[in-house]
Amino acid sequence: MTKIFQIETFSTFQVYNNENVCEKGDFNMQQNNYGRPAGRSGRKRRVKKRRRTIRPRAIVLGVVILIIIAVAIGWKSMSRSDTEEEKQSSVQSELPGSSVDGEVQQSASSTDESVPQSEPSADGNAQPSETAVDGAASDSEPDIEVVDGLTYVNGILIANKSYSLPADYNPGVLPEAQSAFDEMAEGAAKDGIKLYIASGFRSYDYQAGLYQRYVERDGAEMADTYSARPGHSEHQTGLAFDLNEISDAFAGTPEAEWLAEHAHEYGFIIRYPADKEDITGYSYEPWHVRYLGKETAEKVYESGLCLEEYLGIDSVYAD
Repeated sequence: MTKIFQIETFSTFQVYNNENVCEKGDFNMQQNNYGRPAGRSGRKRRVKKRRRTIRPRAIVLGVVILIIIAVAIGWKSMSRSDTEEEKQSSVQSELPGSSVDGEVQQSASSTDESVPQSEPSADGNAQPSETAVDGAASDSEPDIEVVDGLTYVNGILIANKSYSLPADYNPGVLPEAQSAFDEMAEGAAKDGIKLYIASGFRSYDYQAGLYQRYVERDGAEMADTYSARPGHSEHQTGLAFDLNEISDAFAGTPEAEWLAEHAHEYGFIIRYPADKEDITGYSYEPWHVRYLGKETAEKVYESGLCLEEYLGIDSVYAD
């Protein structure tokens, strides 16, 4: 400000000097009219003009200073109010059971009440759930849903003696199951094991004829221990395969042992394990695998349970 004031004073002085130069031409006239040298009168005018120039700038400077002080005071008051609000909100958040507009309580209740639901695909089949309930084998009741005649337990399509499939359900081998088998066969080949599909998808009518032949040969009671009635076969889901040799001779082979140890790594389980006949309803079939998806198959395998035990369901014909 001092420098500006000096520059402005200097420039004003220059102007007045110029005026004084102009006035020198009229020196004699002014001396005669007023009786005193014109130079003294010129100095008085310069002082007056200089004062008029300085006064408005001082006023403006004072106003600016006042504005700055007012803004600083306002900013401090705003910061204090914000700090008080933050303290109040932090105290409320620390109180047990408190929440802002009840959002925490609502989110907690919605989490407790929400249950994942499986949705059928375009062809009417729900994909095997990769997020099956971990506590399926606990005391909790299984989540059973019937969609277009298909029964899903915790999102997993089920076909056993208790739950049947519609006669017109004819999906063929599902692509995800076929892709998983191809990957498993490739992995087995790296270990010197050859796997191939001996029996894949079976329609309702095909299973009806197959079961009838077994009944005629061994009787219904014996046939029910190793063959499913029409509508109750896992082969109709398009998610099950009989591999290599469909006979008791397959048990104990390197292929059977490899399957028992590695099938879950590719999303499959041994569907009818040994010593579970009373639960699954079928005798031991080391060649029969069911696709569940890698995550669910891993959980079932680690549980050491058959699928009925894992889901908390039974497998018994109604009649």
